[in-house]
Amino acid sequence: MRSSSLQRELASLVEAGILQRRRDGNRVYFQPDADCPFLPELQGLLRKTAGLVDVLREALASLTHRIQWTFVYGSVARGVESSDSDVDLMVMGDVGLSDVSPLLVAARKRLGREVNASVYSSAEFSKKLLAGYGFHRGVLDKAKLFVIGNERGLAAALERGARRGRGGGGRIKPRHR
Repeated sequence: MRSSSLQRELASLVEAGILQRRRDGNRVYFQPDADCPFLPELQGLLRKTAGLVDVLREALASLTHRIQWTFVYGSVARGVESSDSDVDLMVMGDVGLSDVSPLLVAARKRLGREVNASVYSSAEFSKKLLAGYGFHRGVLDKAKLFVIGNERGLAAALERGARRGRGGGGRIKPRHR
C-alpha cells in the first residue's frame, strides 16, 4: 500500500473513533481507541479472520496429517492481550515439540510475538485431565481460537478418552466462554 493511501485510511479510522493518534517528536503512533464501543467485536473479527490463526495454520501445514487439534488459548484467545503478550498454542496429535518448534520460527517473526507451544497426544491430554491437572481443565474452560480442528471434535474425543479412562462412565467436555 502506498504511504499516502495508508495515511488516509489511518486518518479515517482516527476520525471514526476506532484508533487514537499520538505524536512523539517526528513520529506518529496509532493504537486502538479503548473507548470505541465496538472495539471488542473488531478485535475478535481480526483474530478469527486475518492474521494470527492463518499464520499459525500456514506454519503447521506440513504436519496437519499428524495433528488433530491446535488452538490458541490464554490472553490472546480471550482478547485481553497486551503488546508484549505471547501466543499460547496447544497442539494435540502424533507430534512432538521437536516437530512443531522449528515450524513456528517463521510464525514468530510474522506475528512479532513469541509463540509458546504445549504439545500432547490426545490420550496424554485426556489422562492429565482425568488426573485433575488444573492447567488442562483451565485451558479447556476458557476461550480458544482453533487453528486445526474444532471445539465439537475435541469435546467428542475427550469424552471418548474419559469413558476409556473411567471404564465407560463420566464426561469430560470442554466449556467455551
